[in-house]
Amino acid sequence: MNKGIPYLLTALVALTLSAGWAAPVMALFERAAACLGAGGSVDLLRLRCTPPTGVLGSWEMWTAAVVIALVILPVATSRVRRSRQLRP
Repeated sequence: MNKGIPYLLTALVALTLSAGWAAPVMALFERAAACLGAGGSVDLLRLRCTPPTGVLGSWEMWTAAVVIALVILPVATSRVRRSRQLRP
């Protein structure tokens, strides 16, 4: 018997086992890509696709935008005031 046959069989068994593991994982990636491509969001804890909320987005996005604006505007205006005061 050839000495390489046990290594070949081991490699085939390893590939078969990894393919059995990889198929569900690849299916999850494909479903997530399809969901994101359609404009939805993926809930990884429940493995669900949440459909898009609408044209203007959700309230979380608008809340974050307002908070960021409220933080950035005072900083930006104070720098403009300081730069005007430093000019002769």
